Amino acid sequence: MKSSVTSLRGRLVLSALVVGIAFAVAFGGAATWRLHHLEDRAVTTALQSRLDLAHDEIAPNGTLIHDQASPKTDLVQLIGPDGKVRSTSPGLANVGPLANVTDVGHHPHGVRARQNLQAPDIDLATLSVPVYLPSTSTSPAGTGVLVVAVDAEGFTSATADLLRLLIGGLAAVIVAIVLLSWWLTGRALRSVTRLTEEAEAVGAKDLVTGLPIPVGDAELARLVRALNRMLARLHDSHDKELAFASDAGHRLRTPIATLRAEAELALREDDPAELVQSLERVVADADQLTLIVDRMLARSRAHGEDLEPVRKAINNALLGWSRQGDIAGVRVTVDINDTVREEMACRGLVDIAEPLVDNALRHSSSGGVVRVDVASVDSLPGPTIVLEVSDQGTGVDSGLAPRIFDAWVSSRDASVAGGLGLWLAREQARDLGGDVTLAAASPGSTTFRITLPVSPETELTEPT
Repeated sequence: MKSSVTSLRGRLVLSALVVGIAFAVAFGGAATWRLHHLEDRAVTTALQSRLDLAHDEIAPNGTLIHDQASPKTDLVQLIGPDGKVRSTSPGLANVGPLANVTDVGHHPHGVRARQNLQAPDIDLATLSVPVYLPSTSTSPAGTGVLVVAVDAEGFTSATADLLRLLIGGLAAVIVAIVLLSWWLTGRALRSVTRLTEEAEAVGAKDLVTGLPIPVGDAELARLVRALNRMLARLHDSHDKELAFASDAGHRLRTPIATLRAEAELALREDDPAELVQSLERVVADADQLTLIVDRMLARSRAHGEDLEPVRKAINNALLGWSRQGDIAGVRVTVDINDTVREEMACRGLVDIAEPLVDNALRHSSSGGVVRVDVASVDSLPGPTIVLEVSDQGTGVDSGLAPRIFDAWVSSRDASVAGGLGLWLAREQARDLGGDVTLAAASPGSTTFRITLPVSPETELTEPT
């Protein structure tokens, strides 16, 4: 098996290892402290019991009564006020003073110590307490020291054995945690690996069926269902784009053929004036076709374009609309309502409005006015920009109104390039979550309405 810490499995195993080590350190530290505490308490209890017995072994003359039958008093030493050993049990024969009289005298409750003797070879835990001793022929009366001892090697070795067992057990636990986490993560991620392989094999024809939903894994099944819904949306979008491309390619053949025919007829013209008019029609039709292609491209790039505040985008577009109006002899006015805050932005607004303004200019008589009104309305899930384009033209025929947004439908001659502007505008708006509708159509006046959601990136921005 190959893995690395950059993989999910590696990171999970490494995390389990870190947790195991942290647990081992914490538990091991607490257990070690507890073992030493128990050892110290056991030694203290043993020394205290021996001290109680040793007090009874002191004779009236200030020496020890040797009782071979009591192993608890086998390690006892009596030190006189002069610091010399006055009496000792057989187990400490020929051993020098185990305590300093002066030091012990300052501690009425006794002094604990650990001592390693060479002769005899023994590790002792001692408890030294001050005691009054009468005078003898070799030692004056005064405060001496009673020392009791216990062999600490048994306690120390038992504690060491327990610590070795503890360390070995914790090491085994860490190894078990790592192996178990490796096995569990491998078992859990096996379905992810299988899903990855299935996703790699998905082609365009598989977008409808999607990925098989795993059984027995609720979380992964939920993920696969979400992926299948995404694939279904991609399939729908793919189908729409293919249908549009097919339809557009089919429909554009006729205007392109017409454009070529006009160019060929222009080549046969002998009258210079007629030739100029023919070429002007060719240029106009070519410009219209270019405009339609540009709007198709605008639809495809709408989702990825940079956001621009609504006010700034409309004011920038007004310059071009005004120039178009001057050429057509029509005045263009823009009114942006105060409800449109400076930071509000939405994608594709100008691209969608362009064909509506162009349509209004073409249908307005000379001296007319095209109005562009922009406002913001509160709606769910967020604010919506409403842009209305109104003209003072001939209006929309009642028979044409229900089909005004169908592709290749136009109130003008559509033999070359007409009939796509309104349809493209509506399709682009719907792609972005909005719509384009015919708001009013009366003789002498037409109003188209664009609704687009404010981009979420700008909804929570405070005004500057």
